[in-house]
Formats: sequence, C-alpha cells, structure tokens
Amino acid sequence: MGSFICAAINDLSWPLTGLIVVLSLITISATRVIYNVFFHPLAKFPGPLLYGASSIPMIYQQLRGNITIKTHELHEKYGDVVRIAPWELSYISAASWKDISTGRNGKDPLPLNPIYGLHELDLFGAFSMLWTQNETEHARHRRIMAPAFSDRALREQEPIFAKYASLLMQRMRDNAGTPVDLCAWFHFATFDIIGDLTFGEPFHCLEQSRFHPWIRFILTRLRMMLYGQIITAMGPLSHVIKRLVPKRIHDELAHHAAFTRDKVDRRREKSSPRQDFMVHILGAGIHNNPSPNSSSPTEGLTLPELYADAQVLVMAGSETSATLLSVACFNLLTHPRIMAALQSEIRPAFSSEDEIAFAAVARLPYLGAVINESLRWQPPIPAGIHRLVPKGGVMVDGRYVPEGADLVLSQWAANRSSRNFKDANAFVPERWLGGKEYEADEREAFQPFGMGVRNCIGRSLALMEARMILARLVWGFDMELVEGFEGWAEQKTFILYEKGELRARLTPVKRG
Repeated sequence: MGSFICAAINDLSWPLTGLIVVLSLITISATRVIYNVFFHPLAKFPGPLLYGASSIPMIYQQLRGNITIKTHELHEKYGDVVRIAPWELSYISAASWKDISTGRNGKDPLPLNPIYGLHELDLFGAFSMLWTQNETEHARHRRIMAPAFSDRALREQEPIFAKYASLLMQRMRDNAGTPVDLCAWFHFATFDIIGDLTFGEPFHCLEQSRFHPWIRFILTRLRMMLYGQIITAMGPLSHVIKRLVPKRIHDELAHHAAFTRDKVDRRREKSSPRQDFMVHILGAGIHNNPSPNSSSPTEGLTLPELYADAQVLVMAGSETSATLLSVACFNLLTHPRIMAALQSEIRPAFSSEDEIAFAAVARLPYLGAVINESLRWQPPIPAGIHRLVPKGGVMVDGRYVPEGADLVLSQWAANRSSRNFKDANAFVPERWLGGKEYEADEREAFQPFGMGVRNCIGRSLALMEARMILARLVWGFDMELVEGFEGWAEQKTFILYEKGELRARLTPVKRG
C-alpha cells in the first residue's frame, strides 16, 4: 500500500503537487479561522471577526504604529473588553485593573507573558525587576531597590534634580527667542538626572546640547524591540526569522550591552558620598547565587541582574518623564487659558528660581492637576503590560476568562474612553480639582503608574521631577508654540511614542 502511494505521488506533475500543497494550506488555514471565530474559548468575547480570526490585523496595526488608536476605537464600539487577537483580550475598566493587577488571591498579579523581556535574557543573561516572571524574584529585586526610592532618599537626592533643572533653565535662557525643541531638551535633562542617580555621572546631554550616542541608540531602537516581540510570538518560526536579522543589528545590541556593563562596573569601582541608587543597591551586596526564597534584607542581586536593572532604571526614569513634560507643555502651549491659570498659581508663589523645590511644588494644586491630566491625556506607557491567565482561569470584571488568554490593560484607550471620563479627548486639568462637573469620572481606571505589587517603584520621583522642571519653566519663561507644530500629539506608537520635535520660543520673564 505504501509503495502504491509513493508511486502515485511520483506520477504527479510538479504543478499539480504544488497545487495540492497550496490547497492543503488553504484548507488548514480556513479550518483554523473557522475554529477561532466560532469554537475558540474566547469566541464569545466581543470584537471584530477579523481580529478574532487571526493575529494578522493586530500585528498590522502594531507595525503601522496605530495600535493604541485602533484599540481605543474598538473599545468605543464594543465596550470595556475587546478581543483583539485569537488569544488576546484588551481591558479598560477600573474593575479589570484590580482583577488583573492583584490576581485571584487579591495580592499577586497575573503572570507576565514570557515573550516580553526575553531581550534582557539575551543581552545580560538575567531578567530585570520589570520583566522577571517569578513574583518571589520580583519581590527580592524590589526589596533591594526600595530604599533608593523612599521619601528620605528623595529628599537626599533633591540637589541632583535641582542642579540639572537649573542647567536646563540656563540653556533655555541661552536660546531665548530662538525656536527650541522642548521634547529634546526634556530628554537631555531627564537622562542626565537618571544617569547621575544610577551611575554617579551624567550623560552630559545638557552640557553638550545633544544626545549621548547610547541614548540615541535606545530611543531609535524601539521599533526593533517591537519587531522582536512580534517575531518571538511566532514560536518555532521565530528561530528561522532571527537568523535573517542583519549582523549589524546584532553588533549594535552587543555594543549596547557592553556599554551598560561598563557603566555599572565603573560605578561599582568608586565610592560615592551621595545617596544615589547604587549606594542602596550595592549596599545589599552582589551574589553569585542568591536564594530566591530568602527574605533577608542583605540578600543582593547577581551581577547580570544588576546590569539588566540598570538598563531599566535609565529608560524608565528618563524617557517616560520626558514624555510627561512634553505632553504638559504641548497642552499649555495650545490652551492659553490653562497656561494663564498655571502662571497665576506659580509666579506669585516664588521670588526666585531656587525656591522652586520639591516640598514647595507639591503644595501647588493646579500644577498637580496639569500633571495628572497630562498623564491621563497621553500616558507615558500607552499600550499597557500583557498578562497571561494561569491554569484554572480567572474572573475579570465579572466574567470568566479561560487559561492561556493574553490580557492587556490598554492605558491610552482607558484614559480616552467616554465610559471612564467626561470630555475624554479634551485636556481639562479642572477634572482633578473636585467639583460636580467631573465627579462621575471613573478615576480608578486611571493608573499611569500601575497597581498592586508591580506598580512603578519610581512614582514619587517621577512626579517630583516633573513638577520641579515644569514649575521652573513656567515661572521663568513666556512660551509660544512655533507655527507648524500644532499636530505634535498625533504620534505613532512602537511600544512607546515616536515623538517628533516640539518647537517653541521662550522669552525670559522680566521681573523688578
């Protein structure tokens, strides 16, 4: 029988054989599509049929940089939960934040999708606190880093923030009357600050008025990181595709990892009289084989973990803050009423720039409202973090979700949802100041720093940094948006925003 089949196949012409193969693939694909649409465990969740049938529509939107806008449009049509791929659900409700971020036991979040963060394993041989899959490991990282982000540490670090905020203001005075790219300058300042806090030395961006090459590499490789995540999700096929990546890309990544290790090693070799991040992290010790089950406060990181954590500290402590400041300034520049209201709060409150310190800016309610509204209107992390439903399934927002589903809390879509906020697409700081007009807003759906045990450890630091820099800028300068930059906020997203130039003219305020 077997020889008969082989002989029959040999008698077939190659065109006919090719046709049979193609028809077989079409049949298999059609069967998969029918299963995904009608019989898949997630088939009953709302969403467009095309997105439920295949991952291709979602990948297409990701590659175009339109995934945040498209996800928002789908939520406006289908509700608080939308099926955006065969195994993927997007959520925007306040209840879903709690269910996904605290899990079934009300404490631990649902596990991370393992395809995210694999780049750290490739580069450094370890996961950072952000991407480790193990909650015990995450807790160990967090225990070690927590002292560096305490209120006491924040007070001790304030002179570092003030130093670079003052240098930024001086650079603005140097360029008075000339169009400046505020977005770039905010990056210069935040990268210098986080560089000094993490490595004991800045990247000298403000001093040299340009990006450090390492930083430029990080900012220009976000698309590559997204492509890597998409390829990794392809399973066995990913190994074939990765072999096609040009050697130049692999060399650039190797150089990036080597530079990170060099910066960390140089900081380890010198003592610091200041309470920067490394004082606290290195104080816990560096171990070759830390016990993940130990709760000892002296338990330290491994060296590969330290490298991975340092990279995350630099990126999370700079790019997101620069985005926040850029969004705030764009909206101030395009809303004269809001700019005037903030000026009237800040300018009478201080007689000199040096008075604009952490404690003082924390007491300015309208400034805080502008910061909050900037975080809502364009959150620094637009797409959200993916979580996997573990064995046995979970209840999310009152509905059972089977195991294996990939859940994402879509921040941009949640913050712009008409279900969560009145005038959701408008920039209205007053919504954060009380009053009846916006009292129905679903503020629990607003979680720019995350929720639960994996919330952002640098929340207080980021807010104080943004308040200090924005307050000094508004106190010291009148600002005018350069014509042609009114559409700055229309940005593509590739993990983070692909921000363009934000040009404005700054004129120092005359006093006395």
